[in-house]
Amino acid sequence: MTSALLNKAETLAEKIRQEPAEARLALRPAFLHLLSELRIEGITIPRRLHQLDVELSDEETESQFDNMPV
Repeated sequence: MTSALLNKAETLAEKIRQEPAEARLALRPAFLHLLSELRIEGITIPRRLHQLDVELSDEETESQFDNMPV
């Protein structure tokens, strides 16, 4: 189960990296769910997956300010 979850997270991460910005953000909830499952199982999140989570968080924050009047 452990390696299966990690493989799913790695596969989804690769898909996210290949998608345009809007699609990346649409996949974020599923990615966060997998990261949460890994943590519940006591698995250390690999740095590359953690970094992708940080990047997606930054993109989501930026997207909230894209249409704000100045």
